[in-house]
Amino acid sequence: MTLPSEAPAPAYAIRRFRADDRAEREELFRFIRTAWGPDSWHANRERWEWQFLDVPTNDEAAPPLWILTRGTEVLGQMGAIPVHLSFAGTVQPAAWAADLMIDPEYWNRGGFPLLMREFACAYPLALVLGMNMKSYGLFRRSKGWLDLGVIPRLERYCSLLSLASARTLLALARQCGTAFRALLPRGQRSDLQVQSVARFDDRVSDLWDRIVGNRIGVRRAAPSLNWKCAQPLLTHERLQMERGGALVGCAVLRVDQLERERRGYLLECFAEPAALVDVARAAVDRLLAQGVDRITCDVLDPATERALRQLGFVYRRSGMKFMLKTSQAALAAVVNDRARWYITRGDADQDRPR
Repeated sequence: MTLPSEAPAPAYAIRRFRADDRAEREELFRFIRTAWGPDSWHANRERWEWQFLDVPTNDEAAPPLWILTRGTEVLGQMGAIPVHLSFAGTVQPAAWAADLMIDPEYWNRGGFPLLMREFACAYPLALVLGMNMKSYGLFRRSKGWLDLGVIPRLERYCSLLSLASARTLLALARQCGTAFRALLPRGQRSDLQVQSVARFDDRVSDLWDRIVGNRIGVRRAAPSLNWKCAQPLLTHERLQMERGGALVGCAVLRVDQLERERRGYLLECFAEPAALVDVARAAVDRLLAQGVDRITCDVLDPATERALRQLGFVYRRSGMKFMLKTSQAALAAVVNDRARWYITRGDADQDRPR
């Protein structure tokens, strides 16, 4: 008897998804329902269409989705979220990997590298965020992928319920000076005008372009942020902060109920440097007003991390790994510098139903 690992590699084919082919769409959804489960958020058609058909930064006519087949059988898929990066004063096309799934029987039989090659060849800069351990191992063994570590996680604890874990208490004890700041009186009231808006306007795009400096990150343009906040199955709140009639900051928030605990997420928070702490504080106050037990912010950006630490956030262990690949030497010389990246939980597909 031939073991699966000893069987000859099957003859695969990869094709770009055809949005106008109804039969192909049904075939793909049969695979999705089998692979992830019929009740999973992956199998929600409204969300799937939002993810692959409605993304405003897809500069191609075809949806950013590849299908792995053997004959007429679908064995896997590889999606992408095309983005425009703010990069050295210019805009650089790139893409996040998304919704990778391969039939478990074929994980180690050649399907993964074929899908990843197709994805990486489609964009000058291929990015991946938040892999599980199985995927992470495959990426690390794949040629050309650079591991840039994990995205820091910061949390602020707002109720006794959020302190039930021994690990949380230990983290607070180790960072007690920082954690104590959450208990301090607020002090002088900020002169920010905070407004919850139905949609971000073009001033948000201009704000990002003013403050990004030499950082590298997905351009926080109003159309992209509004698309992200329109994600089916989730409810987001958009905040714009003004000072003296000028927009100086914005934030995106979400609240989830996880068993007994009400969790707040600070998904985006960027601002003029002088206003960053006040903007972050306004976003925190908005979440506190909704009765959250803890607030989580995953962010790679020293300035934002410092602002959150001033508000009583402490570092916690993160599993959100970040890797990238490019074949262009000029790009590689810059994007390999982790210190220049700006990444949040709002990037890639990390803000999703749990």
